[in-house]
Amino acid sequence: MIILIGTYKWVIRMSIRKKILAFSGIRSDYDLLSGVYKEINKDSAIDFRLVVSGAHLSPGYGYTLKYIEKDKLPILCKIESLLDSNSPLSRIKSAAILLQSCIHSVSEFAPDMIMFAGDREDAMVAALIGIYAKIPTVHFFGGDHTVDGNVDNPVRHAISKLSSLHFVIHDSHKERLKSLGEEDMRIHVVGNPALDRYKKIPYISKQNILQSFNKESWKDYVIVIHHPILGFEEKSGLYFEEILISLKKKKLNAFISYPNTDAGNKDTISVIQKYLKDESFYFFKNLDRSLFINLMRNALFMTGNSSAGIIESSIIPLAVLNVGERQKGRLASQNVIFVDQGIENISNGIEKVLSESFQAKLKNIKSIYGQGNSVGHIAYLLKNIDFTKFKYKTQDPLNGFLLSK
Repeated sequence: MIILIGTYKWVIRMSIRKKILAFSGIRSDYDLLSGVYKEINKDSAIDFRLVVSGAHLSPGYGYTLKYIEKDKLPILCKIESLLDSNSPLSRIKSAAILLQSCIHSVSEFAPDMIMFAGDREDAMVAALIGIYAKIPTVHFFGGDHTVDGNVDNPVRHAISKLSSLHFVIHDSHKERLKSLGEEDMRIHVVGNPALDRYKKIPYISKQNILQSFNKESWKDYVIVIHHPILGFEEKSGLYFEEILISLKKKKLNAFISYPNTDAGNKDTISVIQKYLKDESFYFFKNLDRSLFINLMRNALFMTGNSSAGIIESSIIPLAVLNVGERQKGRLASQNVIFVDQGIENISNGIEKVLSESFQAKLKNIKSIYGQGNSVGHIAYLLKNIDFTKFKYKTQDPLNGFLLSK
């Protein structure tokens, strides 16, 4: 840009900042990428914003917008999209609200790229906006797969097919995306960025952790994170209570998370209400990131069916007892044991993860999803990739396929 003032000619060099937009609808997906968000937000060459929606704005789920505000990340818009219902259809209705409510804000911001994680509805909305508005997109955690029959699988793969680029956490996930017809040049294996915080957050002793919860009388504890499974909504309360009964039988104390927003969570919450006054249990909706990581570092084991047990626990390493259909077939390190529902199955699993032989094996387990050094690499790629080259997807996975006569 050249400006002429009188007889003087001033040359002003104006750099164009790369605009990056991210979508987040729940604390779990925010924590996966929050390290990346904070890293790229520090870069003066990047104009970063967030579309915040869903459970983040719900007091019933801990109003987790406060953690985003604590991280001082710039928010493009806040969309109250969550229909707090026990019906599976509420998820797609919530997605429709988000799509209709945010599209003009996204258009006005005109990002150079949109990024999103996983398999929830906000990621699907972001991918749809990207492909229709011709905005390049980056999908994190694609290529993962379970055999539990949950809706997450087809939704995750559909999001991948809509996305321009893929940042995956394991080589096998790259190969799965290639089998879906995605080009090798579009896929980057970056590891799990959520693991970086396990390396950076200072250690807090078990004694201090227990004091912070007024549970000094506890010697040890377990962490329970159990979410409803679509298709088994009517049994969500029963399945959750089987875990609590098994822990009671073994006389184990536990820190227990409230469920996510999936259909069936009301039955789980009803069971929580039943046990709220039990001195051996402590129920929480959300915890400070540092507190939660140190809770994991000092736990006997984790149980339930959370993805944190599959893709994060091995960096500690922490023993994990995954219960039921959710997460079955997912690639996991040897610190994870899978058992079916049922009090006897869960009780036998508890005995196994607490056995001397299993605990001894933990010392040699390494994370298969990275070693806690992903954030810097991801930030470098986001800054330096020329996203204009990936605006369109022209490759057809059916090219060369001949219909038989």
